[in-house]
Amino acid sequence: LDHTDKNYFGYSSQADDNRGQAPRDMDITVDPNNADIVYMAGILSWRSTDGGENFSISSQWVPGNAVNQNIGYCHADIDIIEYVNGNLFVGSDGGVYKAADPNTITANYYEDLSTGIGVRQFYKIGVYGGASEILSGGSQDNGTSVLVGGVWKDWLGADGMETFVDKDDSNTLYGTSQYGSLYYSSNQGDTAFYLIPPAGKAGSDNGANWIVPFEQDPLISDKLYVAYDVVYAQVLGLEWKAISQQFDSNIDHFKIAPNNSDIMYLAVNNLFYKTTDGGLTDWTAVALPENTGNVNAITINKDNPNMLALAVSGSNKVLLSSDGGSNWQIINNSLPNFSANALCFYGEDLILGMNYGVFYNDADDRNTWLAFSDNLPNVRIYELEVNYNMNKVYAATYGRGLWAASLDPSALSVDDKILAQILVYPNPADDHVVLKIPQSIDASLKIYNTSGQIVYYAKKQTFGQNHRIPISYLSKGNYVLRITTDHHTTTFKVMKN
Repeated sequence: LDHTDKNYFGYSSQADDNRGQAPRDMDITVDPNNADIVYMAGILSWRSTDGGENFSISSQWVPGNAVNQNIGYCHADIDIIEYVNGNLFVGSDGGVYKAADPNTITANYYEDLSTGIGVRQFYKIGVYGGASEILSGGSQDNGTSVLVGGVWKDWLGADGMETFVDKDDSNTLYGTSQYGSLYYSSNQGDTAFYLIPPAGKAGSDNGANWIVPFEQDPLISDKLYVAYDVVYAQVLGLEWKAISQQFDSNIDHFKIAPNNSDIMYLAVNNLFYKTTDGGLTDWTAVALPENTGNVNAITINKDNPNMLALAVSGSNKVLLSSDGGSNWQIINNSLPNFSANALCFYGEDLILGMNYGVFYNDADDRNTWLAFSDNLPNVRIYELEVNYNMNKVYAATYGRGLWAASLDPSALSVDDKILAQILVYPNPADDHVVLKIPQSIDASLKIYNTSGQIVYYAKKQTFGQNHRIPISYLSKGNYVLRITTDHHTTTFKVMKN
């Protein structure tokens, strides 16, 4: 077949551009009842009625273009296309779509079947600090979205990265796309405007990071900061000004002390820097303990600019300093061997997001991390943010959307501490195991085999200080015992002889 000068894997409805697509985002299928009807997709989708001799456009990835051309809309980057029982199904980076009448191309060609499927891959979120639940989130392949009144609205395209809601005006949103392109909206995302970045910095050709740090001054409303290989500051509408020296690599993380914007910290790979004068003089290097690896997240206490913590890639997992980084406490005790990705303070307590799960560290017991993952899927946590007005923590997950949990200090200081002190013995055991509990607790108990099946269940009740669980009927092998209260869950490995 001769398709000279035709490019069906670009962005043009005429198939005449020279842009491409990754092989994973191309697919083809044939009507099982008519070999002449062929469907093909990449960025856009196409249909042939003559065995592939010619193709007609059936969808566009820009909604306005689709309407103007009277063809379907489907999110770009189509990974799979299947013909099933007369329906054409498309799986793209933006969800699942169906053409119930795939041979009639109109503006309603595709129906979006993705509503309610919580699989968005969030990189970053920005939570409004007021009494209303408003937040913006940047995600892989699905741009940046804003949640207002329980309803999501997409307001920025491409790959969504760092984003935040203006601290004083919840109608104003800021966001970035990949490699540091900057945007803002003054009407909660109804329209978005390009914010000119520092000259020669944004874009992959200029070496910018995939995710570029972008922050608002916590004290000065119209002052913004962006970090490429230099930190820049701008009072909105004026020129960007460098407030740091140029670093050898791009800046990975950048944070401003919430109550003192002269104090800032940044990370470049495994190096850490700070300024105490808002960048009037060069930033100074801060020594980190051995085995730290790269810095994955920075958090600063909202009331004390010298209290900060780092999530790191090395075996230390979490570092805490109360003196601006002069001294560090390593607090990896009782953490599982997962990557530490996200970190935030709640008061002086710490909340940590890992590749699997969220964990809570009480300031009164730094040596213990407690699981804080009830109902949360086992998925990577990319960012955590707290709304103190609502006493809620929000978790941006990479693949299961956005999650939130109430932060009840009483709940976080009673059940969790009891769970942390429970002992299970004998282990291994033949006939039964005993739960040695420091005081009575209301909980439910489940034992799972290695296939994930529940082999023992005790519904929620009050368990005393020495509770026996029979296991004589179980086969020899390993099991998982899960103890769940209203607020927390803890697990133990149990071995049956």
